[in-house]
Amino acid sequence: MSTNAGWNAVEVLAEPTRRRVYDIVRGSTEPLTREQVAQAADVSSRLATFHLERLLNAGLLSVSFARPQGRAGPGAGRPAKRYAPTPHQLEVTVPPRRYNFVARLLASAIDTAPGDARAEAARRAAIEGQQLGALHRNSRLTRAGAFRAVHHALASFGFEPHRDADRLRLRNCPFHDVVDVAPTLVCPLNRDFVAGVIDGIGAGAHLQACGGGREPDCCVVVTISE
Repeated sequence: MSTNAGWNAVEVLAEPTRRRVYDIVRGSTEPLTREQVAQAADVSSRLATFHLERLLNAGLLSVSFARPQGRAGPGAGRPAKRYAPTPHQLEVTVPPRRYNFVARLLASAIDTAPGDARAEAARRAAIEGQQLGALHRNSRLTRAGAFRAVHHALASFGFEPHRDADRLRLRNCPFHDVVDVAPTLVCPLNRDFVAGVIDGIGAGAHLQACGGGREPDCCVVVTISE
């Protein structure tokens, strides 16, 4: 779920009755009709439908159609609309955090190369960065264009970049709490990821990722290539 969609879902769930309706659907082992939800929430069917449809439009629920158990054939009536939770995971943090990214990176590195997981994690961090950078790639980059493209890519990931003369300060570290625990592991991975973003964009002739960021900024800064 994207950041914008995540904030929209939070707004939808902020209404107390709607949150109760959502919890009822999530807590069920099978899809529920509006009548079942209304009874469980002690609200009218009309109000239950209103909240269920808002949750559906926000991507938090899905629908299916089925007749009541034991009814089939002519006269069985129209299939009822049934609601079930979607598999989306909702996480909204301020400032943005990407702990699941670090967890997946390190888990896959340890599983693939347990004897040299640190080097494998560095390789994977660079590849992930390149893939993000490729989404912002421009074949004809000036230095100013390189700064803009890298800024947009890193902003989309949650680094909150800020142009400061001839460098980009990264005012937020998406891996903040993990860095606190293992800075000598995570900070180099962070640098490898940002370097991969620059490479994926095709901005390596203009920019480079370096250490040297200072609190409260990220440990990585983007500077002009030497």
